[in-house]
Amino acid sequence: MNTQDNPGLDKKTTIVILSSSGILLSWSFGSSILASGPISASIITYTLYIFYWFYALKYDNPLILRLAIFGTIAGILELATDHYLVSTINSLVYPGNELMIWSSPAYMPFAWSNVILQLSFVGVLLTKRFGLLKASIFLCIAGGMYIPIYEHLAKDAGWWWYHNNTTMVLNAPLYVIVCEALISLSLPALVYYSEHNKVGKTIGLGVVEGVWILISAIIAFHVAH
Repeated sequence: MNTQDNPGLDKKTTIVILSSSGILLSWSFGSSILASGPISASIITYTLYIFYWFYALKYDNPLILRLAIFGTIAGILELATDHYLVSTINSLVYPGNELMIWSSPAYMPFAWSNVILQLSFVGVLLTKRFGLLKASIFLCIAGGMYIPIYEHLAKDAGWWWYHNNTTMVLNAPLYVIVCEALISLSLPALVYYSEHNKVGKTIGLGVVEGVWILISAIIAFHVAH
């Protein structure tokens, strides 16, 4: 794989990130079967988050470092979106028997960081192969299908769930599927424009993504609830 256009994008890193996505999905599936509660969400979230930073620094991988920074900033700002879902529209429910930050479990910013990193990495792969426009469309569709799997598993795992006061697809509200498709749509372009730039620009684009997550949630709720 030619890495000149994407420093840090190589076969080993691709295997590592895609494998970590599989691990997260398998862990979520197992947690749903065992109804293991919030502790299992914390374990996998913090483990993956620390691993991504370790990998980026240990192997001096600029792509994973950039995605980790981008995802962390967006994940922190996503707390505002969680508050909107929990308190403003009374849709999202957390167990509450865990350490909380505002309306969210303490692990939630890092969980979002992990998922954003994984999806963004896929976006880089798609952009390299198909170009930015097609990559954005493909990831929009994939994100709308992929992320709600966790919404479905999360309820049985006891991580979070939604009030049944809106149109549902399995355990995921329709508006959440639309929201997460919109979030995924934005990732290829934002990551693309952060390439070969200073860390400050990556931080700025992470802020843009965090704000877009909230905007996406508001739009999706009013269109598809």
